[in-house]
Amino acid sequence: MAGKFTISRVGHVGLYVSDIDRSLAWYTEVLGLTLTGRWPMPGGGEIVFLRFGDNHHDIVLMPNPDQSGEKGGSKRLQHIAMEVDSRDEWLKALAALKRAGVTITSGPLVHGFEGGTGPGTLPGGSGSRSFYFEDPDGTSLELYTDMMKVPDGLPFPTPEYEDLVDDVRKERAAKAKGSG
Repeated sequence: MAGKFTISRVGHVGLYVSDIDRSLAWYTEVLGLTLTGRWPMPGGGEIVFLRFGDNHHDIVLMPNPDQSGEKGGSKRLQHIAMEVDSRDEWLKALAALKRAGVTITSGPLVHGFEGGTGPGTLPGGSGSRSFYFEDPDGTSLELYTDMMKVPDGLPFPTPEYEDLVDDVRKERAAKAKGSG
């Protein structure tokens, strides 16, 4: 399968943490990462996006749903995300992996308010196109493209489209209330 598509780099790492506030403080105060934002997750808890530079996120923190450490074979690793350079390369990767018999565990989807309220979308997400699968040991892997940039000093979401993100938050709340 080599040569069918090209992965550019490891894009970000998702970590399960036992205490979101403690971990957020440590990553920002000790390691110096910048908080992009924290948002409620479908099903409860919060997801936190942190960055080193202008990527929307480089590290993602989320509550560990299974404190025993049995989830996905790892106590702390939620997933490793790898970036491809274009939507075309992303589609080639999706096709090549499916042809190789790899099961897509989630997606394809769009992270962020652009994806509406469907599975895998978050109002504060990066807008990237994404899909998830597992390696032979059950480690969750993500391939994505089109992650937005957050220029240093600007809030996320920016005032130019903050109302769109708020609309999706309201839709999610109404949807959750209706199914609860």
